[in-house]
Order: sequence, then structure tokens, then C-alpha cells
Amino acid sequence: MKQLILGVLITLAVSVANALPGEARSLSLEEITLEQINLQGQVQTWRLHKICIDEQAYLMLSKGLTEPISISASFKDGKPEPCHIEPSDRPASK
Repeated sequence: MKQLILGVLITLAVSVANALPGEARSLSLEEITLEQINLQGQVQTWRLHKICIDEQAYLMLSKGLTEPISISASFKDGKPEPCHIEPSDRPASK
């Protein structure tokens, strides 16, 4: 019985270890932005960015010019919008 419990615990530990996310990545907003639109209100300005992450387009809304407040998948014709950024499309690193 102890061997059965030990086997189950080892199996659970291995499955949990395999489910852990990988190392975090850092992406520069300038490198992944496809398009941006400023939405001007009477008091507040919002900036809508269309960005590309892992060949999927997303819409990211920023409060002011720097504080992101939401992100959502971008859809075109009722389907998730694919995207691709060529290395030549990215600005040169300084």
C-alpha cells in the first residue's frame, strides 16, 4: 500500500513539474507594435496598440501614454488575426 501511495505521489509531482511555465520573456513594445491609435477624450488620452506576440495579433489599451490597462486577442473576419514581424521591420537596437 505504501508503494502505491509513493508511486501516485511521484506521478503527481512529475506531472506538476511538467506543467510549470517556462522562463519569463521580455518583449519591447516598440519591437512588437504593428499599429497605434491615440484616443483623445476631453480629460484623458488612451493609446490603442495592435501588437504581435507569437504570430498572434493582440489589442492593448494604455491609460495615458504609458500604463497598460487591458489586452485582448485581435479578430479579423471572425477569426483570430495572425501576424508576423520580420526582423527588418523592427527598429534598430541602440
